[in-house]
Amino acid sequence: MKMSSPSDLDGLASTFGFVPRAFLEQSPFFRQGEALFAGGFVPAPSLVTLRTRLTREGGSEVGAPMRNTPR
Repeated sequence: MKMSSPSDLDGLASTFGFVPRAFLEQSPFFRQGEALFAGGFVPAPSLVTLRTRLTREGGSEVGAPMRNTPR
């Protein structure tokens, strides 16, 4: 997703040497929903725009019973 730090971009470039440097240099300018996909799950490094989510946002707390603590 968005990477702004030049040192972080250099680290990514050395770790993911198969990604064109020009793609990495675009990442500081990504807007929400934009990303760089690279690796075994795509045939070639790709700049992508993600669509809106299909599922309802969750994010609520999960209730847990209180534990009895000895006094």
